[in-house]
Amino acid sequence: MASIALATLVLAVIDSPRGRAQNGSSSFDNEQSRIQQGFSVAPVPLNLKGMNQTQLDLVGLGSYLVNAANDCNFCHMGGGPPNFNFEMVHNPYFLGQGPKKTDPTTYLAGGNNFFTALPFNVQGGTNYGTYLGPNIISRNLTPDKNGLPEGGHTLTQFMTIIRTGVDMDNIHPTCTQFSPAIKPANCIPPPVDGSRLQIMPWPDFQDATDHDLEAIWTYLSVIPCIDNKTGTPPAGAPNELRNNCGN
Repeated sequence: MASIALATLVLAVIDSPRGRAQNGSSSFDNEQSRIQQGFSVAPVPLNLKGMNQTQLDLVGLGSYLVNAANDCNFCHMGGGPPNFNFEMVHNPYFLGQGPKKTDPTTYLAGGNNFFTALPFNVQGGTNYGTYLGPNIISRNLTPDKNGLPEGGHTLTQFMTIIRTGVDMDNIHPTCTQFSPAIKPANCIPPPVDGSRLQIMPWPDFQDATDHDLEAIWTYLSVIPCIDNKTGTPPAGAPNELRNNCGN
């Protein structure tokens, strides 16, 4: 009797909505709900012209991953205090404000200052004294004039960046000389590897599926471009924010 009851319970679980989802038959419905939610939470108008259904689904999923499952704008926004990434009187952290509303003029434009990547003095065979490296500024993720996100990277390049953390812009290479003549300019002293993106949690994102990374890249391709190719960069950050919208 016990074995019959157990078998009945197992069959009931498998036949339940949760059981079907775990066996994959409901995965389509689950992704569709994420796609719909992604479109509903996108904080900026999207350029969807000429897209087929497959591409549209990638955009919706990408928006969900960027805006709901993660908060990419929190690190990559270009706003400042007191509201940072929110519009005026729409900062949910403040009394009497809301509902939350993202500031579209700074959305994923970069500029958040994380200061140095090396919060300790380097000692050892090569002494860099008190030089802790340049300030690390979050990058502009909006598409360039060719519609390629994150300053003009292809999908293949974007996947390589997320999988390996390589800084294809080589903005802050590893220092090769010690103080007082730190070379090259804006370099990061070892043991930090200047060829890899600092602050960006790519060791976590590198485990995402190809499908999810393609969705994120596709979404970033259709958000509005924010042009700052000629703006004055933050101190010690000559190229992080550079983006040419073709204006």
